[in-house]
Amino acid sequence: MNKLMLIAGAMVAVTAPAYAITLYSSTFDTSSSSSDFNVISVNSAADTVIFGDNYGARGVGEAPNTPGSASATRGLYMQTNKGATGVINGINAYLTAGGVNTFTGDITVAFDLWMNVPSPLTNTTEHAMFGINTDGVGTNSRTGSTQTGADGVWYHISGDGAYSGTSTVLNNRDFVGYMDNGVSARIDHLQAPFPTLFPNGPQVGAAGNGWIRVEIEEIAGNVELRFNGTVISNYANTGAADGFMFLGYQDPFSGSIGANTLFAVYDNLTVTAVPEPASMIALGAGLLALARRRRKA
Repeated sequence: MNKLMLIAGAMVAVTAPAYAITLYSSTFDTSSSSSDFNVISVNSAADTVIFGDNYGARGVGEAPNTPGSASATRGLYMQTNKGATGVINGINAYLTAGGVNTFTGDITVAFDLWMNVPSPLTNTTEHAMFGINTDGVGTNSRTGSTQTGADGVWYHISGDGAYSGTSTVLNNRDFVGYMDNGVSARIDHLQAPFPTLFPNGPQVGAAGNGWIRVEIEEIAGNVELRFNGTVISNYANTGAADGFMFLGYQDPFSGSIGANTLFAVYDNLTVTAVPEPASMIALGAGLLALARRRRKA
């Protein structure tokens, strides 16, 4: 019986990982990864998007979750509103790999994010953006104090921590969670948990100039966002089922520093199907029943 139970345990150990299915992954090593994405922007003349960018040449160190088989400092680079004339702009790169433009069921989207922020902190307020369950048609971004045509569950995070924690404008926070055009969560850089998470940014609590592991996990309609393993928000999603995921960047203001030292880099993107607990319990129960039958025999 002991031998059989060991075998059953081994079957659980071997079988369980098979339930965690990787639906998509990219380390953005080459420009060919661009074929997996549809890039849409408010004003394409005001932005730069480079797949397979050598971000090491920009002074950014290797992303912490880069596998050994990948190029050390290659990723997806996004930059906008750099020039003599300031242009409010937002960029979305929608994952459309293999013609499959939607993900269904319980999923986890994970990636490494770097927001580069120069000194002094003047005209440096820009946002990394990312989300799930979108229609992939328009640009999820904010223009001034409003969002127009946005959909899905999505987020922005500023790199410089320049927002006031007392503003009554709903989307005026360093972190904002959105459902379509509405605001579902907002956190200032001086509010927990940001000062602990980002003690060494451009200012305490600001997310810039350091790698962040971002995870968006949707299970049974609840969407949980984590930065470096810390829960940032939970949202009970009842209105945006399935759809595109995207990575993005925006400058919601017309002011520009006219330099290329203000940008975002994405690396090591994965989309994974979340294992269903009920399936794993059923598997374990089945193996236990098998062991009991063998014991009686």
